[in-house]
Amino acid sequence: MTKDIHWATKAAENLIHKYPKKKVYTLAAGISPSGTVHIGNFRDLITAEAVTRELKLKGKKARFIFSWDDYDRFRKIPKNVPQEFKKYLSLPISKVPNPFKGTEKSYAEHFEKELENALPNLGIFPEFISQTKMYKAGKYRKGIIQAMKKRKTIAKILAEFRTQGFTKKEIENYYPLEIYCEKCGKDNTTITSFNEKTNEVEYFCSCKHKNKVNLSKKDIGKLHWKVDWAMRWAYEDVCFEPGGQDHSSPQGSYQVSKKIAKEVYNIEPPTYKPYDFIGITGLSAKMSGSTGINVSPQELLTIYEPELLRWLFLRTLPEKRFDFCFDSEIIRQYEEFDRTLTNYKKLKESKRKALELSKIKSKFMVKNNIPFRLISSLGQLTQKNLKEIEKILKELKVKYNKASIKRRLILSANWITKFSPENKITLVNKIDKNQLKKLKKEEREQIKEFFSKIEENWSIEGLTHLAYEIPKKQGISEKETKTRQRNFFKNIYTLLINKEIGPRLPTFLISIGQKKIKKITKELE
Repeated sequence: MTKDIHWATKAAENLIHKYPKKKVYTLAAGISPSGTVHIGNFRDLITAEAVTRELKLKGKKARFIFSWDDYDRFRKIPKNVPQEFKKYLSLPISKVPNPFKGTEKSYAEHFEKELENALPNLGIFPEFISQTKMYKAGKYRKGIIQAMKKRKTIAKILAEFRTQGFTKKEIENYYPLEIYCEKCGKDNTTITSFNEKTNEVEYFCSCKHKNKVNLSKKDIGKLHWKVDWAMRWAYEDVCFEPGGQDHSSPQGSYQVSKKIAKEVYNIEPPTYKPYDFIGITGLSAKMSGSTGINVSPQELLTIYEPELLRWLFLRTLPEKRFDFCFDSEIIRQYEEFDRTLTNYKKLKESKRKALELSKIKSKFMVKNNIPFRLISSLGQLTQKNLKEIEKILKELKVKYNKASIKRRLILSANWITKFSPENKITLVNKIDKNQLKKLKKEEREQIKEFFSKIEENWSIEGLTHLAYEIPKKQGISEKETKTRQRNFFKNIYTLLINKEIGPRLPTFLISIGQKKIKKITKELE
């Protein structure tokens, strides 16, 4: 029988087995700050962070680095950036001015700080590395020169992964380095020669500037992505790194960089963990870091508890897709999370571990949380009045963790206001006579009977029994009974909130209160 082990635990154990003598295990993740870092990119971070936690729990020293690829070129103008920024295209994104409000000096820094400020709320504290700073400080000079000297080897590797291959001329003229022009700062440059003895490179730029530069003394360029990735593995001694679907195919970046790592840098490539993308439901915009239309971790934290957000990632194998929900499915996710917390001791090892890795503070997550469904309706009915909510809960004879009431009151209000106005509850002042006339006589009689008896059945159990009992009829099947009950609930919701579905009826009625219900249903008397 297969042992029930969480994927992060298994990954950590595999690393220890593969590198038993390693003093420090370096795990890496990285993103280009070309736009808001969306929740799909976040899987890169949390996958590496979870394995780092597991290594530390096993008594190993682990270093979790996160590279900002801010030395990448500014390729295109996102929708939320002025078109006049075209003049900055081809500059490193760390050199593009900040087009947004804020104190950040550059376009890249704006998006870097956006994520860096969110991560502590999610219990993630990586060591951030700016690739601009690393390149400009000459940290990669040795790796750049090594790549330039083995440029033909790299060209042949790249050719293996291209359908059309490379011609002899292309191999001869291939250079794995993009130079940022010393005059205009852009990478609209072409290398014309490289002297392997002196390490001098000659280039010219579309701005008409040309020069000869010694790569041993001056830092003016960036390695091509697949070469750069392998070079950094060697420099940082990386032993584990996750990557998205786009890098994970048989012809993808990882396979290319893996071969470059072996044949150019003479290292064993790190253990690689592929992951699937994240979906979103309830929003029409597709997530994309470069279009300006995306969902960031910070935005998700306005409706998701941080532990729940972590848990959704950690309970799922990285190679499997799941969705974040902006529609009513978010209620189901909260319910699943609360149920799992309640049943913690009964869970299998992997499911317990998913919860444990979701912890943000050392203290375990609080149980007995107020249901998200309930607080979202109570918040609306009381205009977010905490004292009124506590009074209703007392009448409902239920006790929930006070911190969860305060926390989820804010989160549920954000959800309704920002993302799910269709779930907004607006209670009518009085029942609409015309709406009432549309119902069949029997349906009107059922509703009249129900509201005439709510005072004597004023409890969750009493109202529940009453609501299911009234629509019953002798001599009909169970299927017909359920249909009549569904119609009964639909009719009440339509009369009270002009919708066919709503919060759980008994709880909803007690939240409204007998006095208010009598006023609303006066037309039934």
